Amino acid sequence: MAANAKQGTYLGTTLVGFTSFVAGLHSGGGLGIVFAIVGAGLLLVSAAGFYKIKAV
Repeated sequence: MAANAKQGTYLGTTLVGFTSFVAGLHSGGGLGIVFAIVGAGLLLVSAAGFYKIKAV
């Protein structure tokens, strides 16, 4: 799935961020909003990380 360690790290971050974001949207309430914000932040971090990685 990932060609090197950095890609693997950001792939894991993407999966955790997406899961957290969707779980936060589904649950709603105060804690759900926190999960959604954290998930969105992780998705942004992973997108920026993938953008920074140089081609193999």
